[in-house]
Amino acid sequence: MSKSKDFYQILEVSKSSTAEEIKKNYKKLAKKYHPDIHPDDKEAEIKFKELSEAYAVLSDNEKRKDYNSLGHEAFTSSGQGNHFRNMNSENMGSFRFGGNTSFEDIFGDAFGGGGRRARKKRTPANQKGEDKLYAVTVDLDDAITGSIIELSITRREKCKQCNGATGSKGKCPDCNGTGEDQSQRSYYQEPCYNCDGTGEAIVEPCKVCGATGLTPIFEKIKITVPKGIRNGGKIRISGKGDDGRGTGKTGDLYIEININEHPLYTRDRDNLYLNLDVDIFEALLGAKITVPTPYGEVALNIPKGSDNNQKFRLKSRGMPKIKSAEFGDLYIVIHVKTPKIEDEKIINDLQAIMDRTKRLDRSSILDEGMIKRDVTS
Repeated sequence: MSKSKDFYQILEVSKSSTAEEIKKNYKKLAKKYHPDIHPDDKEAEIKFKELSEAYAVLSDNEKRKDYNSLGHEAFTSSGQGNHFRNMNSENMGSFRFGGNTSFEDIFGDAFGGGGRRARKKRTPANQKGEDKLYAVTVDLDDAITGSIIELSITRREKCKQCNGATGSKGKCPDCNGTGEDQSQRSYYQEPCYNCDGTGEAIVEPCKVCGATGLTPIFEKIKITVPKGIRNGGKIRISGKGDDGRGTGKTGDLYIEININEHPLYTRDRDNLYLNLDVDIFEALLGAKITVPTPYGEVALNIPKGSDNNQKFRLKSRGMPKIKSAEFGDLYIVIHVKTPKIEDEKIINDLQAIMDRTKRLDRSSILDEGMIKRDVTS
């Protein structure tokens, strides 16, 4: 152990460094000086042991507090330090770095499993099955009244031939049933990556499921589209996804609802909008018109002098609010249309009315001005 450097200097960090920064630097340096990379380099081996000693203390919160308060010498004399100096290639395998983190855990992501060959990513024995997602398209009327639709789905269930085991098990051929990786020499003994240390592996893959443990099945199910569901909303059906592995739960089925545009109504959340044409006479003189709603026709009074694009609200005639007894509103937006008149007499009569209206407007303005002059005088 170097006398000139303390644990922080060895790991190239400061006393204020976080636990994550210490761990990151340790992995970087340990990878650089790992004996598997430098098998015949004594200096690299010494440096690696120094790094391991420093990290074992600084990665443990209690030990780090003691180190900071007692000083470096307290950890390199008769107590803590001697323990690390006695480490060698035989006992490194059982050495643990602070808490429950093993040597293999520390290097799992830095060296692909601790050795020169990356470990295989294994599927958990009891893994939940995958969820399934289907998209269906319905009309707006279905979302207003609610509906039931039938859907054909494909999902995977446990193979009946191998009961999800993917095949017949026997003694692992890679480790000869020992559960230990025999392919390399390292500071700790790796579990066999073929059987994950169990000593057993699939020796005869299932021909029915292709060693996946799952086989496809086809089902017809009925889906209830709830009243008021919005475009893109999802319906969850528990247990209708793929079967899990081992004792893992079955996945779920999600149905995404897409809603077609309606020929009459435009939707905004729980409100509906209806564009309605009225002629200029109905707008000027007022009228009582019949309006279609999703729940039947209603009468609507158009007041005299209504403007183009004026909105009228019909309360609770819009979309049902999902999981509620309430409803949104229906807004009627009127569009004033000018009729095409070819009868010359009607055109002349309209012109006379317009001229008279202009004269009345001018005279009222003059009268108002005279009144103001009388008041000021």
